[in-house]
Amino acid sequence: MNDAEFIAYAESVCFENPWKAEDVNAQLDSGYGICIVERGEDGKGIGYALGRISFDEAELYRIAVLPEKRRAHAGSRLLTRFIDRCRELGAAKIFLEVRSANVPARSLYEKHGFVRISVRRGYYGDDDAVIYSVIDDR
Repeated sequence: MNDAEFIAYAESVCFENPWKAEDVNAQLDSGYGICIVERGEDGKGIGYALGRISFDEAELYRIAVLPEKRRAHAGSRLLTRFIDRCRELGAAKIFLEVRSANVPARSLYEKHGFVRISVRRGYYGDDDAVIYSVIDDR
């Protein structure tokens, strides 16, 4: 299974409103996309991080780990690799948004230095979106 196929599959099992395969492919083919796929020793996908970079700013769109592979720090490894790749490409700031009720994800982001900068009330209809950013302070 190639990266796009794996991401489309992971989307279908990890999210209530998954991206379609053509949306994933469009992101990967955009020239601005950043895609990190974590694979196990058997070569099978465990999780992925997907975002974009534009000049000195990056945005994390999606990060997901297959349900049966969670609790083994794959999310943390993916986020670290995504941040590192953004830095390599010149990003000084990285943004993301997350449901306010998604406490495990928010905890992960905060452990990696992301700081809450804003809240979009009712963004998801049934929940607020919390906007986070991490700024390169080197």
